[in-house]
Amino acid sequence: MSTADILIPEYDSPSRKSTTVIAGFNLTASIMGGGILSIPFAYSKTGVVLGSLLLFFAAIATDRSMYLLCLCSRITGAKTFGEVGKVAFGKNMEYFISCILSFFLLFAIIGYMVLAKDIWTSVIALIGNLETPPNNELVLGAVVILIIPLMVQKSLYALRFTCYVGTFSVTTLCVSLVRHALSIPVWSNIIWWSTNLEDVLIAFPIISLSFFGIFNVLPIQNALVKPSRSRMQLVIDGSISSVLAISLVFGLAGYLYAGVKTEGNILRNCETFHKDFNLLLGKLGCGTMVTLAIPLMIIPCRSNLLEIIDAVVNGPHVTSVEVEASEKLPLVEPHVTKRDNNYNAISTHQENPVDQSTKTKRNIINNSFVHYALTFTIFASCYMVAVRVPSVATVWSIAGCSLGYLIGYILPSVCYLEITKQYPAHQLRSNSWIWFSRILIVISIVATVVCTAETIKRMRESIV
Repeated sequence: MSTADILIPEYDSPSRKSTTVIAGFNLTASIMGGGILSIPFAYSKTGVVLGSLLLFFAAIATDRSMYLLCLCSRITGAKTFGEVGKVAFGKNMEYFISCILSFFLLFAIIGYMVLAKDIWTSVIALIGNLETPPNNELVLGAVVILIIPLMVQKSLYALRFTCYVGTFSVTTLCVSLVRHALSIPVWSNIIWWSTNLEDVLIAFPIISLSFFGIFNVLPIQNALVKPSRSRMQLVIDGSISSVLAISLVFGLAGYLYAGVKTEGNILRNCETFHKDFNLLLGKLGCGTMVTLAIPLMIIPCRSNLLEIIDAVVNGPHVTSVEVEASEKLPLVEPHVTKRDNNYNAISTHQENPVDQSTKTKRNIINNSFVHYALTFTIFASCYMVAVRVPSVATVWSIAGCSLGYLIGYILPSVCYLEITKQYPAHQLRSNSWIWFSRILIVISIVATVVCTAETIKRMRESIV
């Protein structure tokens, strides 16, 4: 490792306990979420060949963007995405990142609620052998009520293995879909390459979102043993390659099975698999995964919103130490906070002591009423939207084109360009990365504009 790399904790810190295998699996499992259930739908819009090419493109762009964020961290010593933005553009950028992450997490909560509604309605009908499925709004309401005790918690460290349940469930479903796809001759109705640009613009945000996990890459780098650049690159490459392989097989198998009738959630096409144990097991696993993902998303969403509220009430000069002392990331041990604001030694490479006044607990953050009221507001508003959304693909499409490109591609690139301007002689500054960042910014901005316009157009047509 070069001496130019600033790592917190230090390179040989005993707090680093994650091997490349564990780190790779953690990153893979955290990326693998409910969005993969919509990949077959994306294939039905793009066709087999174009859909596969778009998957490869999204995988490469995400892989490079993740490593770009790691470079920003190594140049500055920043430990989180927000801190990278703060170093590049100041405290306001950190608040901006908190804001857009909050909105993205709200979309994610809505998406997981829609999936929970569809999956558990299907499972109840299947297990109960019901001719008429139960009311899905009541089913979702019951699910939300059951997990309220989890949603009001400040730490869900015990649920850190939820992502592994998701990986197992998706793999099980993939096996079942492949078997059924091979048994049904639908090859004559397959679209190999769609020429409908509007369909492609709807599908591409869904495909890009299936690799979304960039805000997890820095915590994984911070826990990696001997985090050389080559080892971190191996973790990222291995994770993205694994997700790409599973997404390709899952998407193709789901599309080959359902054809042009592919739903936004492929499980809605599998209601005829009454005696398929793998499917039932996969549904139960996915249902558990998306249900537990709701509180896992609510905690960081609430944390970011509290930070924004605190900045509005107490002024932007107040740091987020007290927020993070109160609100823990779901997969972080209860005694560990998610951000260390003591890295402010970019020029001295030494940590400055935190001003004691910033450690004072703010009433607005530690107030129990604010905590419960904000939690209720989040899940109640998301529920009201989720029961009215016709398909989870709509949620993923909106989130992908409006926020996914910004968080996943644009912000890491602009932060790298700005940071390398501040350190023009730094060893981690290279012309190839600068040109990659510029190209990725242009492509992402164009994709954001055209995909968002198409999504809004379709939403307006559906309302009319």
